[in-house]
This record gives sequence, structure tokens and C-alpha cells, in this order.
Amino acid sequence: MSETPADRIRIVLVEPASPGNIGSVARVLKNTGFHDWVLVNPGVWRIDQTDWMAHGAIDLLDGVRVVASLGEAIDDCHLVIGTTHRDGRFRVIDNDYRPVLHESAAVAAEGHRVAVIFGREKDGLSREELLRCQQLIRIPSAVPHPSFNLSHAVLLVTYELFRRLGAPAQRSEGPPLATVAGTNHVVHHILTALDTIGFTPFNSDVRNFERVLRRFLSRAPLERRDAAVLHRICGQIKKFSRRNSKQA
Repeated sequence: MSETPADRIRIVLVEPASPGNIGSVARVLKNTGFHDWVLVNPGVWRIDQTDWMAHGAIDLLDGVRVVASLGEAIDDCHLVIGTTHRDGRFRVIDNDYRPVLHESAAVAAEGHRVAVIFGREKDGLSREELLRCQQLIRIPSAVPHPSFNLSHAVLLVTYELFRRLGAPAQRSEGPPLATVAGTNHVVHHILTALDTIGFTPFNSDVRNFERVLRRFLSRAPLERRDAAVLHRICGQIKKFSRRNSKQA
């Protein structure tokens, strides 16, 4: 059977604390037609309550992938969407989550893999985890500081994706996108190339500069051809630096 756009959308739960929530998410995914999902460091999660809450979706519990780190869950994806209800530095959050999801569905329809990440029930995604996302969405609610139950948030997101994929847009094949791992390689190459010419970031804070660089590269999905251009530029910088060092 050929792969469908829904097959290319992955739901990622980061350190879910409630086995019941995991079971409820399985049922949500069954109802909305998604089956690619990953649990990141869930602890002990497969108990009786998990199966009870997954009524009719035991096959999804059996098929879920469990990994130890967020990178393992998303490194092969081309577009990563993070969910958050908190504001903060480095967070550009789209409060109308539906257009973002519609565009994500279109990216999946073009043959690329999309991940939607949901954080911990207590405190969501960390700052570092949010920086791994290319776009951030917030699901609005009637209270000032909204925090939906995990399974409810997954339902709102996946139902919107389900509705969108039920009537796929007529789009031409898009250009190949870089994966998360590919983007990470670009970031590393830029940092090492700049280091060879003695580049000093503001306040000599390399980690902060890396966050700024990731934010810049994540404003839109990075095309593979653009990643190749950046690699060639970095290669030329390193070559110039080596040549200059020999002449000095």
C-alpha cells in the first residue's frame, strides 16, 4: 500500500506523565486516522489504565515507538511544529493554529514528513526543545493562561489535520526539504566555519548565538538545495582560512 499524507504526519509526546493520557491519545489518533506516533522518555506507561483509556486502539499502543530523546523522534522530519501556551524570548507563536496546520498538511501532501510535538502535562516543552521547532502554535481558550489536557490538545490538532487532509489541495510537487538532522548539520557547519576565522558572537555567548542561528534557519522549512548552498559557503570559508593561515 502506498504512503498517504496522513502517514507522513507524526505525533510526538515528550515525557508524558499519565498512562491514562497516553491511552486517550491512542484513541484520538485512531479516530482521526493517524498512526505514526512517538513517546519520548515516558517512564512506566503501559499499565491497565493505558489499555482502558485506549478503547478500540490497542493496535496503536502496540505500534507506538518509544525513544530516549527528542532528536530520535524528529531527526528524519522536514517540518517540526511545537505546541506551547507560554510566551517567552525566542518564541514566535501563532495563536491561530489552523492556518499553520493547513500548511503542514500541504507539506505532508507534497511528500515530506511533519512532526507535531506536545510537551509535558505539568510544564510543557523546555526552551531548548522549543528551539528545535520551526513553528510554534498555541490553541486559544477562554482563560488567560490556557493549558489543555494533553489528549484534548492532540484531538484539536489532529482533527484539524484530518479535516484538511480529507479535502487535499491541488498542489504541485514541492522542492525537497532538509530533515531536522540535515538542518542540525548546517548549524554545526556554520559554527565551525565561523570559528576558523575567529568570529566572536555578542558577549562571546556561543550557545546564545546558536539559538539565534537556529531561529533564523527555522523561519521556514529549509530546502535541501539551500542547505547545500550554505555548506558550500562554509566550505569556502574554511578553505580561505586554511590558505590564509599558511601565508601568515
